[in-house]
Amino acid sequence: MLKLKEIHSHYGQIHALKGVSLEVKEGSICCLIGANGAGKSTTLMSISGIQLITSGNIEFQGKPIGGRAPEEIVRRGIVQVPEGRRIFPLLTVQENLTLGAYLRKDKKEINEALTRAFSFFPILEERRRQVGGTLSGGEQQMLAIARGLMSTPRLLLLDEPSLGLAPLVVEHIMGIIRQIREEQGVTILLVEQNAQAALELADYGYVIETGRVVLEDSARSLLENPKVREAYLGE
Repeated sequence: MLKLKEIHSHYGQIHALKGVSLEVKEGSICCLIGANGAGKSTTLMSISGIQLITSGNIEFQGKPIGGRAPEEIVRRGIVQVPEGRRIFPLLTVQENLTLGAYLRKDKKEINEALTRAFSFFPILEERRRQVGGTLSGGEQQMLAIARGLMSTPRLLLLDEPSLGLAPLVVEHIMGIIRQIREEQGVTILLVEQNAQAALELADYGYVIETGRVVLEDSARSLLENPKVREAYLGE
């Protein structure tokens, strides 16, 4: 579904991505793990068209998307849930969700998407009139994911969904991500510093270090890899 081939990206003089190549198969959960500053978020930003690539190719469903505007990439079915949640704190839960469907015009389809989002996150339906900034961290993360689902994506890019959350909340969020894939068939590319949670959830994984993919394998094999366990699982 998604292919990155030798992607390079710069922030001024800083060479952030140095030939990143990866593939995400349709219907899978793929994870990208690595330390802070390794290039994980830059990879997602490059896919979304927010960070321009300086060379390389990005293909989605067999068509090039490198250099396309972010709104066009969203129209093609790629939606990113950014690191740090970034909800609209002064808007209600329902207003936040409605903004996630800003490219859609059919009110019936928007209402159907809202019903689906609430089916995954019942707590949001209970708090649909509550201001987003008053939600807990876990609830805000749920809201951010639900907002991303409002455009009915084919590929969902999740950037650090476990960031700053308690272990039990992380477990709950990861379970919902699995449910989204299983029930809606949404393909997911998950970026995480929490390597244990990511690899337990994913089908396939990549390890990125200083802008380069240094290892790839099935998630199960990476969980059992001594180098991964030492570097990222604290063993």
